[in-house]
Amino acid sequence: MEIVSFRIVNIGKIRAIVDVRTSEGFIIRGFKVIESDNGFFVGMPSERTKSGKYIDLVRIEDHNLREMLESVILDAYQEKAKNTS
Repeated sequence: MEIVSFRIVNIGKIRAIVDVRTSEGFIIRGFKVIESDNGFFVGMPSERTKSGKYIDLVRIEDHNLREMLESVILDAYQEKAKNTS
């Protein structure tokens, strides 16, 4: 798994938008680094429905895979944030 695009943003609580390539060659666009009262977390790519609700476009059922993805993205965010300070 590797990051193919990383954009620092400041949209509400969103701090970065990240695209990832899996080991199988899929590119998944739109992971979000979100700042909350409890720290940072990774939000899944999502879209807004006609009723105004957001639904996740990606669901990761494997807990270890999700932890690895979050670790890769949050480590990259911390590195980029440190370099832009």
